[in-house]
Amino acid sequence: MDSHVDRRAEFTRGLAVRLAGTEPAVLAQRTGLLEETVKAVSSGDGELMSWEVVSACLAAAGADGVEVGEARGRWSAAEHALWDEWGEELRAAFERNGHGKPTKVVEAYREKVPWRQLTERYPVTFKPWTEPTFAAERRLPDPSAAGDIRDFYLLLAELRGWAGSPRQTEIEKRSWGTLPDATISAMLQKDRWRTTSDRERVRVGHFARACGLPAAEVARWVEAYERLRHVPPTDDLARARAEGAELRRRLAAAQAEAEALRERLAEAETFREHPPVAEGLRERPAEAGGIRERVAEAEGFPERPAAAESRPRTEQEAAPARGAPPRERWFSRRRRSLSVAAAALVFAAGAGAARLAGVATSPADRALCFSGTLHLVGSTAFERTADIIRRGYEARCRDARIEVSAIGSNEGVRALTTGNAASTIAMHDGYLTSDSDEVRLRGFRGFPVALVAFAVIVDKGTNVTGLSLQDLRSIYAPDGPTDWKSIKGGRDLPIRLVSRTEGSGTRGIFEEHVLRGPEPDLSSSDCRRKDDLRAALHVIRCERSSQAQVLDTVDTVPGTIGYAEVHVASDARRYPNVRIIALDGRMPTASPTMDRYPFVAPEVFYTYGPPPNGSAAAAFLTFLADDDARRLLRQAGAPVCVGPGSLITAPCQPN
Repeated sequence: MDSHVDRRAEFTRGLAVRLAGTEPAVLAQRTGLLEETVKAVSSGDGELMSWEVVSACLAAAGADGVEVGEARGRWSAAEHALWDEWGEELRAAFERNGHGKPTKVVEAYREKVPWRQLTERYPVTFKPWTEPTFAAERRLPDPSAAGDIRDFYLLLAELRGWAGSPRQTEIEKRSWGTLPDATISAMLQKDRWRTTSDRERVRVGHFARACGLPAAEVARWVEAYERLRHVPPTDDLARARAEGAELRRRLAAAQAEAEALRERLAEAETFREHPPVAEGLRERPAEAGGIRERVAEAEGFPERPAAAESRPRTEQEAAPARGAPPRERWFSRRRRSLSVAAAALVFAAGAGAARLAGVATSPADRALCFSGTLHLVGSTAFERTADIIRRGYEARCRDARIEVSAIGSNEGVRALTTGNAASTIAMHDGYLTSDSDEVRLRGFRGFPVALVAFAVIVDKGTNVTGLSLQDLRSIYAPDGPTDWKSIKGGRDLPIRLVSRTEGSGTRGIFEEHVLRGPEPDLSSSDCRRKDDLRAALHVIRCERSSQAQVLDTVDTVPGTIGYAEVHVASDARRYPNVRIIALDGRMPTASPTMDRYPFVAPEVFYTYGPPPNGSAAAAFLTFLADDDARRLLRQAGAPVCVGPGSLITAPCQPN
């Protein structure tokens, strides 16, 4: 009885006996697992459940330490037997894959060998997971409880705790290397909600599996991410306003205490004419000192009068006190301490007001910086450059936060509303047409930022290094060639077109400036073969919602051709099988002239009408005309659209 089937049957029988006394619905409620997951654990249906799931069910059923130990032994035997049956084939698959993307092997062998069992990629070896130590009364967090994307990532961190808090390097091994250590750190860091993407959705699934969840549970987390990916957290600007209101309240209280001290100071000045009254106020210096301490604590400044009194006095300062009568010396100290207290309050009040206004103090910084959160939504092609600008701006304006959400040009434009006109900018590849509803009816305003160069890309296996515009247009024609051998230098591979979805700004530029016409009809969902219902269409053509998905497809599917932003497409480490090809003998460059290369367009930032004065959108657009912004754009390799004097360069002018 050494086969995986036999070992698994033995484990399932013992587990079913132990869980038989508790209804699946009760176990589901106690563990936080789906009821279908609990039933699959008891029946042995589907994949071999992870020890994280099995142990949760045993604990919920009240199993003692001896029973848990016996179940662990049977479970480990089944896991070893599964690896013994499929390990050699999986090892050979990884050797054929070399150091390429592990996702290829993951997808091919997921149904045969649960990927959580592999903990070393090079060389491929099987090492059982270290038995984790679980917290008492542990319960699987429910991703549907998240109200926004920040809540979701907090629950993702709780999921890691539910799995026994494995190290990030351990999660990397469990995920077959699809989640590098740095990626896991980024996923679990505070405010990870800033960047969401289709690739991130896949990573969430990998992370959930690496924490021991079966397919049905993984789907819950992926669906929750998809539901929340465009739901930002509670408006940080509203939170900043609330904090500002609290500071103003404290400032008003401090000013009231300062006024009270001024009145007491004036009262002390009258003591010269009323000595008997002064004798009754000998305890008031201590009272004033207590007030000074409370005011200093409220404003966040050190207690200045105490520091002043502890400083050694000069002879000129000390002489009047030594030569004056006792009552006059008391008056002198009293006036000096109260004067210092009043001065400290005045200084604190001014500093508090400055804090309310933000950290920027120079007139230029006040015009360029805002406090709160700005949302940049839209183009996936401009995501890389937008992130460089974001980092530079946040380094300059410490109270500003910029969230970049690459959801596609048209989706970004749709996200603009009158309600977010002050805090949202849409990134769009190229200009909207002047007769579009957004421009004509809603008053959208466009601000060109930088030129973006796009590249036509092919799978290296095609053996094609360049195309004439005529050849490229024939490939996308309704009756064009369907095999690369029809193209000069091409190999015997079917032509597969990988396009962006309808509404993509990049696709619009490709059709308008390069093809001078529409792309062919959609015929494939997997980019490898035509769908059954579309088998009669001329060529294999699929669509992807982001340029990262286009690049992944061209990198992995033989015979593919597509397009993407040139800097991202040039990442040979990430996309080793992608080749940028020349068009009519010209390669895309970062030259500001670019008048002879057709696949170029300005990146235009749109707002819903003119941004309100003093708003985050207005401050950021003002910054984009600044020398620092031009420097950041050049650093990103993006030719600047706004020159000195706020003049729009000729290549960025609307047609």
